[in-house]
Amino acid sequence: MTKKTLILALLLAVIALVIVIACPAGHEGAAKQETAFERVKRTRTIRCGYAIWSPVLFKDMKTGEMRGITYDIMEEVAKKLDLRIDWAEEGGWGTIVEGLATRRYDAICNGMGVIGTRASAISFSTPIVYAPAYLVVRVDETRIQKTEDVNNPAYNVAVLEGEAFSYLAPKKFPKAQIKTLPQNTDFSLVFQEVETGKADVTGVAYSDFIGYDKANPGKLKIVDPANPPLVYAMAFGLPQGDVAFKTMIDAALGELAADGTIERAIHAYSSSPQEFLLPLKPYAISAP
Repeated sequence: MTKKTLILALLLAVIALVIVIACPAGHEGAAKQETAFERVKRTRTIRCGYAIWSPVLFKDMKTGEMRGITYDIMEEVAKKLDLRIDWAEEGGWGTIVEGLATRRYDAICNGMGVIGTRASAISFSTPIVYAPAYLVVRVDETRIQKTEDVNNPAYNVAVLEGEAFSYLAPKKFPKAQIKTLPQNTDFSLVFQEVETGKADVTGVAYSDFIGYDKANPGKLKIVDPANPPLVYAMAFGLPQGDVAFKTMIDAALGELAADGTIERAIHAYSSSPQEFLLPLKPYAISAP
């Protein structure tokens, strides 16, 4: 072997070694990233991202402790799975989906509307409950009597960026003008937009309306409360494509639905049957 051939052989060997080090999986590229399921099984901990939404998930003003419907449910999920919950990161409605998609936490644990737009970035658990959204107008508003009246270019609809109604309103009311408030805005400002006449109507959960009405009685009213314009499933947000993790969470939720834990959590915090709607049981017990 000539000196020139030897140098060439050594050079090729070095290149091959660099490729092996950089791409240990060969043609499959870099090492496979750990899934949420694998990380949770290894650490025995579910890292939760969340946004505040009373009574679904909130902090007790006296003790600073977390409370709420989905707080209780998620803690019970952890017990069923012999895991613990790390309430790792609080975010806004416009940022929590991004936090899950970028793996800052394993699940969105406050419960959120199952919306098609969100499903392009994350997956969802089986629905926990169904949440009606009610139209709210000024107490002296007489033009808007039913849902269909809002679909009119004469009306402004106030929404909070990232909140479920902000995705649903443009589809439900394509002719109306949508006024979007930044996602870091306090939710009470959505009501104030309507109260001060800067917007004509908004859509909110019943609990949000009750909270505002207690602090500002006689300012706003619900339109046609017997017929909410929107009802959406509420579920935990999960990593997209992580089938094992979703299966594990869904199995625990199925147990909690069957033994009444989810129903008890909803009744413990909700102020009215109008607030949250329970899913129908997937079975019927035959009469003897």
